[in-house]
Amino acid sequence: MNAPAVVRSAVRSVQIAAVLCGVCARLAGALVRARGSTERSAGAAGAIICACLWRLGPAFVKVGQLMSSRRDVLPDRLCDVLESGLARGRAGNGASAGIEIGSVAVVRRRRFGDVDAALKIIQPGAAERLRVDLDLIGLLARWWGALMRRSGGPLRGVVHEICESVRRQTDLVAEAATLSRFEELEDALPVVFPHVLADYSDADRLVMTWVPGQAGGRRFDNGRRVAKRLVLTVYEMLFVTGTVHCDLHPGNWWSLPDGRLAIVDAGFSYELDEDMRSHFAEFFLGMASGNAEVCATHALAAAAKPVAPADEAGFRVDMEELIATTTGMTAGDFSLAGFAARFFAIQRRHRAFSRAEFIFPFMALLAIEGQVKQLDPGINFQAMAGPVVLRSIVNRARTGSSRGSRPRP
Repeated sequence: MNAPAVVRSAVRSVQIAAVLCGVCARLAGALVRARGSTERSAGAAGAIICACLWRLGPAFVKVGQLMSSRRDVLPDRLCDVLESGLARGRAGNGASAGIEIGSVAVVRRRRFGDVDAALKIIQPGAAERLRVDLDLIGLLARWWGALMRRSGGPLRGVVHEICESVRRQTDLVAEAATLSRFEELEDALPVVFPHVLADYSDADRLVMTWVPGQAGGRRFDNGRRVAKRLVLTVYEMLFVTGTVHCDLHPGNWWSLPDGRLAIVDAGFSYELDEDMRSHFAEFFLGMASGNAEVCATHALAAAAKPVAPADEAGFRVDMEELIATTTGMTAGDFSLAGFAARFFAIQRRHRAFSRAEFIFPFMALLAIEGQVKQLDPGINFQAMAGPVVLRSIVNRARTGSSRGSRPRP
């Protein structure tokens, strides 16, 4: 990083610290005024946090949007406020139903020819603020890597990949290409994506078909069915198509009156190559079937560098214990966040760090875990993956690719 970039990062760090200090003082005052009421304190805290994150910029708003999906670990009232204030954009706070103001872009409802369309443009200054914040995160990762030589290298790689993916939210051409790839899922699943109107789109604007239904909030007549369809859609992305939506917070998907899921905003997505898709599919199949040996083998195959024999042996032993304690759990009992934390701890212990690409499937699943638990605590994440994974493996053996025919659920 050059000297001007370091200076910008230093100035930005001071700005962030100043805002956070003010927020801490406001939160303390709000908690005192709430007089012990959990409902009031959560609501007040949510409002303060929303205002803070909007002030700090798009990278921080993204964190708040993902927080709003974690009703399994955060108070419902706090999640309600975060969802209305962040996940559904500023339109959730009283703006016109024809405009959504997000952390990076503004989406307006327009007509192009005879098509009811959505016009998406990047907010002025958003790309620069995002760049500065991501550069700061990268700088912190490099400093941490210098201090923690044992795990610093893999951490820098993971942080770099995540930052680059978040940065691509400002690339409307890339988002258009991603949406076009997502369209093929509509042939196999009860899901709908915005369709790109290529004749009206360019590097400065993305024009898509308008998908109705979000302005009034999210209501689900059949939570169990919605949960199943959401999980299956993510599995199809992970194990079959390889183009993964990493940003399925409550503002980016909802249920349509006909039962289909509407999914929008493909800016924060990741493309898994065939090799990584294969390893993660086999890893997840091992989880579902309780086969720790398969999990360990494919996690090691996805390692960033060769693992020493002694470390490999220890890694396999620890994976046996991890898989034995998690296989077969329903969503209400199983914590993907907890599983991932234990898995990454095992990796650190035995120097078996995965390539950065292996992290993105976990991110996609973590984005929906809390929402799925809210909709159907009895759903079995692992068992549902089995048929999709097996189909991808059969397709790969038959054609050399995980893509193939997909039955509609």
